[in-house]
Amino acid sequence: MCGPRGDARRRAILDAAWTLFLEKGFERTTLADIIALSGGSRSTLYEAFGDKDGLFETVITLKCEEFVERFRNIPFRDGDPERALTDFGMNFVQGILSPDSPKIMRLLIANADQLPRAIDAFLKGGPAVIKGILADYLGSATARGELRIADAEQAAATFMGLLHGDQYLKMLLRPSELATPEEMDRHVQGVVAIFLDGVR
Repeated sequence: MCGPRGDARRRAILDAAWTLFLEKGFERTTLADIIALSGGSRSTLYEAFGDKDGLFETVITLKCEEFVERFRNIPFRDGDPERALTDFGMNFVQGILSPDSPKIMRLLIANADQLPRAIDAFLKGGPAVIKGILADYLGSATARGELRIADAEQAAATFMGLLHGDQYLKMLLRPSELATPEEMDRHVQGVVAIFLDGVR
């Protein structure tokens, strides 16, 4: 399945699978459902992804890559830790508190035992990469004398934990009551202020 047409068919299958997994869950989504929505074929699906488990793992990996991409253009090296951490925080919070976020987390939790490879793909391709990006910045900012951090990995984990706050749990339990943009902004500003008070 090479070339532009093959890539388009593959993407159509991935998009259809993601839509159905979020709407119906992994167990209730059938390959026939995915083929019907994508306009693809069973042979194409098997050739590209192997089976439904492989398709789920692939789509989780793709969504992690898309989420991580939003952190690539943050101005981490402009000498302003407050700006860098605020930009990081807003991108992070807007992602984890998005309307799809509770569906994604419930989907992962519901299938954690059955699909350990997909869970590994999520943990390694999402949270671990994002923490690494932040830890690299914190280490560099410390080397430049902008911050004082002994353990950049631990500091990155702490900052991300603060960003989750109580809104993340509320989002999982009551997804209809998502934080407003104003609440997200106020939350991020508060987290950045508290964090910087400890590491400057």
